[in-house]
Amino acid sequence: MRSKLKANTGYGQFRWVVLLLLVVVILPTVCLLWFMNEAIDNERLVIRQKLVTVCKSRLDATIRKVDQDWVARCRRLGQDDAVHAYREFVAAAGQNGCDGLLIYAPSGEPLYPALTHDAGGAGESPEMFADAWQLEFVDRDYAQAAQCYEKHARSALTDPRRLANLLKKGLAWPSQDPQADLAYDRRYLAALIGQSRSLGKLDRIDEAVETCQPAVFTPLAETGDASILSLIANAQLLMLSWVRDRAQYEYLLEVTFTRLMTVLYQPNQAGASLTTDQNLFVAQKAFDLIRATPRLEAQWRSIHKTSLSKLIAAEERSIELLSRFPDTAAFQTWLSDKLQPLTDEEPTAYGLVHRSQQRTYFALISEETIRSVLAEFAGMFQNEYLDCRILDEAGRPVMGIAEPEKEPFTTGAIGTYFPNWKIELFFKEGDELDRAAGQRIAMYTWTGTLVIMVILAFGAVAAKAIGRQVKLNRLKNDFIATVTHELKTPLASMRVLVDTLLEGHYRDQQQVTEYLELISRENGRLSRLIDNFLTFSRMERNKQAFRIRAARPEAIAQAATEAVKTKFDRAACHLDVEIDDDLPEVRADVDAMITVLVNLLDNACKYSYDDKRIALRVTSENHSVCFAVSDNGVGIPRRAVKRIFKRFYQTDRSLARRAEGCGLGLSIAKFIIDAHGGTIGVESKPGQGSVFTVRLPVHGNI
Repeated sequence: MRSKLKANTGYGQFRWVVLLLLVVVILPTVCLLWFMNEAIDNERLVIRQKLVTVCKSRLDATIRKVDQDWVARCRRLGQDDAVHAYREFVAAAGQNGCDGLLIYAPSGEPLYPALTHDAGGAGESPEMFADAWQLEFVDRDYAQAAQCYEKHARSALTDPRRLANLLKKGLAWPSQDPQADLAYDRRYLAALIGQSRSLGKLDRIDEAVETCQPAVFTPLAETGDASILSLIANAQLLMLSWVRDRAQYEYLLEVTFTRLMTVLYQPNQAGASLTTDQNLFVAQKAFDLIRATPRLEAQWRSIHKTSLSKLIAAEERSIELLSRFPDTAAFQTWLSDKLQPLTDEEPTAYGLVHRSQQRTYFALISEETIRSVLAEFAGMFQNEYLDCRILDEAGRPVMGIAEPEKEPFTTGAIGTYFPNWKIELFFKEGDELDRAAGQRIAMYTWTGTLVIMVILAFGAVAAKAIGRQVKLNRLKNDFIATVTHELKTPLASMRVLVDTLLEGHYRDQQQVTEYLELISRENGRLSRLIDNFLTFSRMERNKQAFRIRAARPEAIAQAATEAVKTKFDRAACHLDVEIDDDLPEVRADVDAMITVLVNLLDNACKYSYDDKRIALRVTSENHSVCFAVSDNGVGIPRRAVKRIFKRFYQTDRSLARRAEGCGLGLSIAKFIIDAHGGTIGVESKPGQGSVFTVRLPVHGNI
């Protein structure tokens, strides 16, 4: 029965040790990482719960504030039922942010907007001046039209004294019949406007301006009805069209515009105002004028705090809204002060009904306005940790994130006056919760990282030690194989030669001499091997001592060449020695340096196979003496250049290699050169030979 013995290799005998080391390092690291992850997640949960509690408390307080603010906003609509409808409209569009407003009387009839066909007729009509209109608009005889309009203006006055006063001062004489007097005033103003208009078409601007001034600056603006105010506004627009681009009338531009502002969006002393459609027409013309003359914008805002463009847009929406809600019956079932979408087709506009003691208000509020109203509310819940969105009663997102990726952690109502509206709060993922966890997470992280680094450091040290042991084991195995081969070869040769001589198998004394010379050479080879091993042993034990003193470089070079001369002669090796004159002395152990050069020269001969040509050059450069040994041998591969000075390293590791040696010569040479404070380097190309250069510092520069 046979049994097979399996020997462990250099790596195999440490396999289980390495595996155990990996387990000892990786297992605690994984466990520690798991613990850190659990601790951080737990801290996040704690912070999350704290944020939920804080947010719910803040949400309740904020909802109460929203209710209070909304009630105050709604109460401003019906603060004073005696206020003129236009004043309430301007306040609602400016302060309350309404995008349209309807005001109804207790009977359900609309007070605002009031349209022309409901309020009574226009101030100027073609029937009033049929002959003048024929001349102006059909015949285009503007001169005759101006005279005809002037005739109508004079005939509109029943009292000559009244005519004189009107032409001179623009004042109406008191009358016993105010209604009849207003009719004469309307006719008179319309005639003045027609006359000045015709003169303007004739490009007689000075006359047109003079004719139009009584209508522009008449005090009837404070006492007239809607038709009178309409005529005055038309006269003012006509005047502005003439004076706008004429420098000589600069003073009239601002004065006339100021008079126009007293007509727009406010009642006169008699409580009359322009009808809504008339006011809208005049406001649009005034807005065009402001855009053409920007300095008038400041003049407008000095009286009306709200921008004209905003008032125009709100008035347009109010007129549109009236056609949908002509009376209060259209929204009788609506709850007071609560938002409600107008229709499913228009989900971005909302209506709000507010009922006071004397009036009913229907306010149009756009989604943009609601966003501005709720911006502060939403801002309370938007920060680096939280995000939110607000949904209306139809579930449409009004503001905030449109499509959240996760479910909200809490939901709340917006307030009493936003029925079925809600706010959803979300946690932002990422580093925000880590920052919220603060110092605890930082402590866990740094502690865990430190422990992991310590474990990895100890693991690296242990792995390095094991690797060194494995490498040392492999080197020992290689060393034993190399030494065995290097010692066995000369011993075998000498044994064969000695046995031949002892047995008498030789021809003559000359053959005996040759055999003895061969035995001597092999003996010298063994001696050199043993010397290298002893030197290596002393190096390893730091027992190698050098006697460094001043030495001549040429003496070192000559002693080295003498030592290899006999071997080079036998090997048919041509040695060329070049030594510069007047070389400075170096501090060196002469015997040790001879050993270095002998090793380099021996290697040059060993690795130069055919037509061996070796050179030794000794030169001086940069406060150093250089010993350069060159050959025409096989050269050294690039990957091996940096490793040839390591102990036991050989470029050809096979046992059948042509050159003998155990890989200690160059490592011994480097050890000696380092001890002298010098350097050794090599330049080589495969197939072209090598150059080894030793540099020693000059004596006195060490």
